[in-house]
Amino acid sequence: MAIIWKLRHYIRMFARQYLIAIVALQVVALLNLIPSWLIGHIVDGISHGTLNLRTLLIDVAGIIGSALAMYGLRYVWQSRLYGAAIAITQVLRRDLFHQLSLLPPSFYARRSTGDLMAHATNDLNAVEESTGMGIMTLVDSFIAGFTVIFGMIFVVSGQLTAVALLPFPLLIYCTHRYGSRLHQAFDAAQASFSDLNEEARETVAGVRAVRSHGIRARQEQRFEQSLDNTLTTNLAVAKVDAAFAPTVQVIYGLSFVLSLAYGAWLISQGNITIGLFTTFTLYLGQLMGPFMQFGWQFNVFQRGNTSWSRLEALFAEQPDVKEGQQILPADAEPNLDINIAEFVYQDANQCALQDIQVKVPAAGLVGVTGPTGSGKSTLLHLIMRQFPLAKPSEIYIGGYGTDALTFDSLRQHLAWVPQKPLLFSGSIAENIAFAKPNATREDIIRVAEMAAIKSEIEAMPQGFDSMLREGGTNLSGGQRQRLTLARALLSGANILLLDDPFSALDMKTEAIIRKNLKLHYGHKTMVLVTQRLANLINADHILVLDQGQIVERGTHAELMHQQGWYAKVYHRQTDLSSADTADTAEAQSTSQVEVTHA
Repeated sequence: MAIIWKLRHYIRMFARQYLIAIVALQVVALLNLIPSWLIGHIVDGISHGTLNLRTLLIDVAGIIGSALAMYGLRYVWQSRLYGAAIAITQVLRRDLFHQLSLLPPSFYARRSTGDLMAHATNDLNAVEESTGMGIMTLVDSFIAGFTVIFGMIFVVSGQLTAVALLPFPLLIYCTHRYGSRLHQAFDAAQASFSDLNEEARETVAGVRAVRSHGIRARQEQRFEQSLDNTLTTNLAVAKVDAAFAPTVQVIYGLSFVLSLAYGAWLISQGNITIGLFTTFTLYLGQLMGPFMQFGWQFNVFQRGNTSWSRLEALFAEQPDVKEGQQILPADAEPNLDINIAEFVYQDANQCALQDIQVKVPAAGLVGVTGPTGSGKSTLLHLIMRQFPLAKPSEIYIGGYGTDALTFDSLRQHLAWVPQKPLLFSGSIAENIAFAKPNATREDIIRVAEMAAIKSEIEAMPQGFDSMLREGGTNLSGGQRQRLTLARALLSGANILLLDDPFSALDMKTEAIIRKNLKLHYGHKTMVLVTQRLANLINADHILVLDQGQIVERGTHAELMHQQGWYAKVYHRQTDLSSADTADTAEAQSTSQVEVTHA
């Protein structure tokens, strides 16, 4: 029952609905005493020979009337109670989604998607059952149970009631024992379900890799192992559940036997009538429901408590990047002043970036290149404040320290094109307008043209209304990259963070986009991460990173003069490009000769 206290804030939000349900339930419990008492009255009339038609009709009418009243009131309390439970779950889902949207990339690096989906489905369902069926059975078992016991004491006999309740402490003891076992078993079952979820998600998400490597049988075997583990842990829960109901029935049976024996003795002594004992046995039968409910609701609360403990761990997670209170003005100069003394990823053994100092002027283009793993993408992530940056490191935008800014005002000035394009289910137009939902169709078409994808989109059957599959799998890698670029251009941000946005494009398309960016977006500040050094020829400044440090810096001409890593890679890429062009021309020439001879 600890979960009720833990969820008191949410329950308090819907206290009125719970109160109406409890009042209606109490009236039902009182009305439920009437039929048993009237039946006892009829039995006494028969045994004493005093029953007549008028009395019988009055008693039967009382039974029917109370049954109809209970029908209506049960509808009231169940609809109110379940409505409150569903509303609480809706609030919890909203809070959980909000919490997940606040958590940093470091959190998602530690937690699997399958585990988080299990929290958002199974765990929330268990909590919903606790706030619905759990509270219902708790209130019902207490109200109905104590009301029936009240009737047994004051309508029939206090002594007989005391004897009937003698086995009740045994029920409390068994409930406690089974509850602790159930908590452990259900915790293991939920954890195994998370693993099963993740195993299925990974296989489905990577189905192309699974097929191409011919490892379908191995993946099926891994899934079977996870499935067997889930079955085993859930069977452990079922075994605890299966043992509980018979235990309650045995305890209730013991109570009934004691009541029957002592009741027979009271009748023989003339302390109660046969009709009163009939009423008592009917009341005792009504007590069986609260007995069973008491055990069942303890089961539900244990499951809910286990699930809520797992959810609490999520809610307790704190973003490692703290939001500032200052608002970056809309007219702030889009310049960057980056000073990173040292940055180390959580649980990493070496610096990802060290001694990075660079100034990016407004409307300037700064290129960042270097070997794989040199920290290029990390630099962009720190500009966006996706990871915490410790003092004395600081990044300024328009003279404002980013750590003092609100997230919304900061990110309204930034548009990011990631290495791996991020697309969502929906139409192409909706994906382009993701950061600006109120954009006009003309604006969407314009940025698509700037990203050199307009003609390809219009060639599709539904054009800009064409629906994308999950992750945009019905598009090529280059098309996904250009859609992400178009989204960034439409956002209206003054600073563009471009993380290798041309890696999947051919040189012709790449040249068109570079030209469009220079002509139409030259007023924006750009930080371009790329391995294709031809993209950096016109950059105002170029940084070459290696192992998180700046090893070369300057303009294209200055770096070529230094004859370092940049110059060597540029010459190699130029030679390869020339060789590819020559091979293409030779192939075309050979093809033409063959056609002529033919």
